[in-house]
Amino acid sequence: MTLFHRYLGTVIMVMFLAIMVWGTVLRVLGRTEVPLRLWVLQRWTENLLILQVVTGLVLLVIGRRVIGPPGVWLHYLYGSLFPLIAIIGGRLAALRRETREYVGLAWGSFFALALSLRAVQTACGDALSDVARCLSL
Repeated sequence: MTLFHRYLGTVIMVMFLAIMVWGTVLRVLGRTEVPLRLWVLQRWTENLLILQVVTGLVLLVIGRRVIGPPGVWLHYLYGSLFPLIAIIGGRLAALRRETREYVGLAWGSFFALALSLRAVQTACGDALSDVARCLSL
């Protein structure tokens, strides 16, 4: 189950990156409407993030806690609460805009990706090689 949690986290971060890049490209191109596929990707990312949080909670309940430096408890905040807030905030920002809703989605994904990478860093170690090792499929 830990392996599933790690791989699912990697997939979610790739999806965050895709939303962020896609929104940036749409902005550079000056598009005003959000493609339906971007909304679909956003919803899949949200659903998988909820699955990831539930998986993490199950691991916590069965005693599979993150072992590491003293600040390792931050993994739980960076990995669950903060990305959910960022992705929901991005969606709310997108829905409040009349045009270019993708800007809110891109910003929400940017912050969620950064926070998710921080969650990996708190669980795996500060070195870039440690983070890369944890993210490798």
